[in-house]
Amino acid sequence: MTKETKSGSPLIELKDCTKLFPATVALDQVSFTVYPGEVHALVGENGAGKSTLVKCISGEYIMNEGELTVEGEKINLKEYNVREAQNRHIGIVHQEFQLMPEMTGIENIYVGHYSKKGPFVDWKALEARAKKLFEFLGSDVNYNVPVKSLRTADKQIIQLARALALDAKTIIFDELTAVLPEADINNIYRIIDLLRENDIGIIYISHRLDEIFDICDRYTVLMDGKHVETGDVENLTKDRLIQLISGRELTKVYPPVPDSVTEEVFLELKNLSGKGFKNINLTANRGEVVGIAGLVGAGKTELLQALFGNNPVTSGEIYIDGKKTKTPTPQVAIKKGLGLIPDERRLLGLNRVFDVQKNATLASLDKFKIANVFMNQKQETAETEKVMDQLNLKYYSLKQNINTLSGGNQQKVVVGKWIIADTELYLMDEPTRGIDVGAKSEIYYLINDLVSRGKCVILVSPELEELLGLCHKIYVMYEGEICYETERADFSQEEIMTYLLGSGKIAH
Repeated sequence: MTKETKSGSPLIELKDCTKLFPATVALDQVSFTVYPGEVHALVGENGAGKSTLVKCISGEYIMNEGELTVEGEKINLKEYNVREAQNRHIGIVHQEFQLMPEMTGIENIYVGHYSKKGPFVDWKALEARAKKLFEFLGSDVNYNVPVKSLRTADKQIIQLARALALDAKTIIFDELTAVLPEADINNIYRIIDLLRENDIGIIYISHRLDEIFDICDRYTVLMDGKHVETGDVENLTKDRLIQLISGRELTKVYPPVPDSVTEEVFLELKNLSGKGFKNINLTANRGEVVGIAGLVGAGKTELLQALFGNNPVTSGEIYIDGKKTKTPTPQVAIKKGLGLIPDERRLLGLNRVFDVQKNATLASLDKFKIANVFMNQKQETAETEKVMDQLNLKYYSLKQNINTLSGGNQQKVVVGKWIIADTELYLMDEPTRGIDVGAKSEIYYLINDLVSRGKCVILVSPELEELLGLCHKIYVMYEGEICYETERADFSQEEIMTYLLGSGKIAH
C-alpha cells in the first residue's frame, strides 16, 4: 500500500470549529486540515464529533463559530450549504446509501446535472461520461440497472462515482467498509490509492483500526467534541491509538469467558430449513454464548431472522425451553423469550421517529400497563433510566429523538430494549458493527454479564477473532448449511477458516 503524503496548500482548513445542539456541545473549537493526495483518518468513539465535523465541511451543518477555508478561499458560512460544498469540489460517500433505489446507477450519478441536448437529456453523452469514469475507477459495475438490484459494494462505487462526477477534490469516506467483505474492502483500498495518486484528498472515518494503519497517512482523534491529537500514522501504534480514542488503556480487548454454561438447553433446532438455510441442527444452553461464523451469504442472518419470525421456516423443528414450538412470529418469539439485535439496527432495530424511551420499551409495553389499559409512565421511565444507566448510555434526555444518539449508543438502546423485556435468548447479528473500540468492549462485557445471569446468546459476527474471544461454542455455516461445530477447548482458527471457505465437508 502506497502512502506518500503530497505537499502543498491544504484543500480543507477548518479552524476552531464549534457546533452547538440543544444541551450539547457537539464540537468545541476543533481544527482540522486535509492536503492533496493524503488520506487523513478521523477517529474517535461514537459521539466524539466525527460525523458532526464532516457535516460542517460538507455543508449539512452550519457551524456556530470558526472558519472554513476551501482551496485557499475563506468561506462565507452564512451562504454555505451542501450545493455550495459540491460546487467547491467536496464529495461524501455515506455508509447509509444516499441513492434513489428505483433509478439506475447512471441516473443517480448525474442527477441534477444531466448533459442536455436542447430541452432533452443527452443519454449518449452521459453514457460516454460514465464509461470514462468507470474506466478510471477500474470498475465493471453495471450502472444501467436500478441501484436496488446492485450489491452493497457496487452501490458504494456508484456513490463514489457520483462524487467524482462532480469533480471532487476532497472526498469524505464515512464508514464505507463497515458492511463490506474483505474482497470488496481490498477493492476500496485500490481505489483509494488511485485517488491519492491523482492528488485527491480523503477524509477517512472508520472504526476498523487496522484500516487506519493500512491506508492512512495522518490521523486526528476526537473525544467528546474536542480535538485530542493529530499526527503521522507511521509514528503511531495500535495500543496508543486505542488509548487516545477511549481515554483509557484497554488491557484486554475481550473479557475472560465465564464458566457459565449450564446443562439446561434453552434452544434446540432439528433439521430446520427455510429461505437461505437448510438442515440446521443447533443447540444453545442457558449461560452459553453460541457463535455462528460464515462468509457473506452463508445464511447466518436468514437463520436468526427465521428464529425471530421474520423469515419463513419451511421444515424442521424448533424447541424452546424443552417445548416444541410452531413456526414463530415476532410476537410469539418475544413471548417465548427471544430478542433480536439485527445487523441493520437503524432500519430494523429502531423506530427512528420515536424518542429513546419509546424505543427502549417497545418490546415490553404490557409490562407497564395498569389494568391492561393505562401506561404506568413513572414505572416505564424509572425502568428505562435504570437499564440505560447500567449500559452507560450517553444521552441528555429519554425524550430526545433516537437519531440524535451515536451509532454505539443506538446499539445500546436496541440491547436495552430486550433487557427491559427480560429476554432469555439474545439473537445478536453483528452487534458491534460500526461502533468504536470502547463501545465494543462494553458490548463484550454486557454479553458476559447476560450469560452469567443464565441468559443465552447466539452471536453472528464477520470477525472470527470476535467469535474466538467471546464464545463457548462456534458453528460454521457455508452455503446455508452448518458444516462444522467446535467447543471452546478445541478452538482452532485455522480449522474454522478451512470450513468457512468451503474446504471442509458439510456436517450432517
